[in-house]
Amino acid sequence: MRDVKKKRNNLNKILPTARKNISLESKVIAVLFILLFIYFILQPALYSPDTYSYIGGYIYRSPVYVIFLRIFQFIFGSFFDYSVVGFQLILGFSCIYIIYKNLSTLLKLKLWQKLLVFLVLIFPYFPPLSIGNNITSEGISYPLYLVMISFAIDFLYREKDKSVYLFSIVFIVLSLTRGQFFIVAPILAFLFILRERKSIFSQKNILLLALILLIPFIANTLDKSYHKIIHGHFVTTPFSFVNAMTLPLFVSHKEDVESLKNKDHKVIFSKTHSTIEQLGLLNANIDKGNSEKYKIFHQNVPIICNQTFHKTGLDHYENVDTTPNKNAVLIEQASKEMLPILVSNNFRAYISLYFTSIQHGFKSIFALGFVLLIFIYSGFLSLKNFTIENGILFLSTLLIISNAMIVAFASHSIIRYLFYNYFFGIILLIILFRKITSKI
Repeated sequence: MRDVKKKRNNLNKILPTARKNISLESKVIAVLFILLFIYFILQPALYSPDTYSYIGGYIYRSPVYVIFLRIFQFIFGSFFDYSVVGFQLILGFSCIYIIYKNLSTLLKLKLWQKLLVFLVLIFPYFPPLSIGNNITSEGISYPLYLVMISFAIDFLYREKDKSVYLFSIVFIVLSLTRGQFFIVAPILAFLFILRERKSIFSQKNILLLALILLIPFIANTLDKSYHKIIHGHFVTTPFSFVNAMTLPLFVSHKEDVESLKNKDHKVIFSKTHSTIEQLGLLNANIDKGNSEKYKIFHQNVPIICNQTFHKTGLDHYENVDTTPNKNAVLIEQASKEMLPILVSNNFRAYISLYFTSIQHGFKSIFALGFVLLIFIYSGFLSLKNFTIENGILFLSTLLIISNAMIVAFASHSIIRYLFYNYFFGIILLIILFRKITSKI
């Protein structure tokens, strides 16, 4: 009995201390998250065209979000909408808090700086994105991205080697949710080499580097294995090259069919080109400047890709091979083979609109130029002295630029694909402001 009383007294002493250790800032954020949760959970769930393809588990959807929705359908039944939105909000707010606290302590942010970072981190939960209420993969890919970056920061700038294992796990899950972030692993590997360049060939560093470089291949194999089990084909999620074909088709000419060797490719290209020509969606037929041409392309990507090229390809290959889901695999393979030919034939028009797409993502040539200058500046500084501030600047610009380039190649530069790194834009400005004011 005395031991029990003693333990109880000790616990009573510990609890008040624990309560005191919860800062006012954390309490305010917790209250704010609760209020936001109540507000958003009372809003209706949003269904988009993508939602139904995830619920249906189509072969051209990556596995994690499909599995996630299937589990919630099975467990919650008629409460599916509320359960999904509730989970996405809780996961999102938790991951926002993790990276917010990480950056705040690492960079010793002031109150106004913390407020700016927090506002940008929470922004995607409001319209037009509404990722918490929208039943699409962004609902979990954004939180996963934030916590993955937090682990990367711990590994690079706090030198917590164990964080690379957590990074690897989240990277694999995120890659199996949205494929656009595969570049993060090579970037982490590059910055790790930069930081450890004097001792990179030590046994420990070689093993860590090997793990970072290996995880994209693990994710790729898991993706193929999922599709083999569920859809009967050992392939990566077949939609990346289909999407990437949109711009080459927009700048293509009817004569490009002569460069294609495969008879099926010729048929699909000819039908697609004829349709988009009738719709007035060809670069050569638009007598306007690059920015106006890109605007027309930007507004009509779903028509060119989903409703014309992809549908034409699926219908064609369904007649060629009736194996379930084989048509989706074949049109992806066809896209992979056709894309370099169309780009090569129309390179000047393609590359011009490609860079216009990147510029569109930055909203202006000045913003793009500014980020590129900071990229060069921070890279030079990091080569000389890999400090926390220099390293974060370099990481920020690497992630912002690489994602913009991937998005412009794979589709078109819309906010839905670019918002993930908006908080890094604020971090970048805060660090630069600090550097400038410290010299005044």
